[in-house]
Amino acid sequence: MPHVRPLTALAASAGLALTALGLGPRPLGAQGGFGLGAGLGANVPVADHDDATKLGLVVNGFAELRPTQSVALRAELFWSRSDIDNPLVREAGSVSLGGEFRNATGDVDLVGASAAVLVPLRQGIVQPYLIGGAGVFRRRVAQDVVGAAEEFRDLRRSDTDVGFNGGIGLRLSLVGVSAFAEARYYSVATPGTRTNFVPVTVGLSF
Repeated sequence: MPHVRPLTALAASAGLALTALGLGPRPLGAQGGFGLGAGLGANVPVADHDDATKLGLVVNGFAELRPTQSVALRAELFWSRSDIDNPLVREAGSVSLGGEFRNATGDVDLVGASAAVLVPLRQGIVQPYLIGGAGVFRRRVAQDVVGAAEEFRDLRRSDTDVGFNGGIGLRLSLVGVSAFAEARYYSVATPGTRTNFVPVTVGLSF
């Protein structure tokens, strides 16, 4: 039919124009170059950290270098805050906190900077991936234990330690932006016992 060829040409031209403008759907793995992203979610305490703290809030931001379809490199900033429901710090100087004190209040902040490697498991609009890395984290504890020795009343302590992380994520390619959901296991070598937690976040990257 005579009108089919012009319509086909028009559709092809429109597709090329959208691709040139970055508006057409493309696999995330094909988006090379540089990207920025941010996420928000819940910080789930694990092991000994779970005994002392409640579910917390976590916010992170990152810059991502995508040199190839098979790997991406991230530089990340991380912040989390959780309330205390059991003493987190149990040694202050030469004094140890004995007994079972359940009347502890306060909070713990975690701030970190890390580098990570992201490896897509497949290419396409929906892209699962593995991610892992290492960095430096600063923990600030504000703790008050009623009825304990003076050293544990209105206690403030900060320490800076190395930690590592690893986990999985899922990205969905939208129009000019990607949505993602991610869960990672973090372990930080804090004094006494390691601080272990699993942030579960959702966010956007550009």
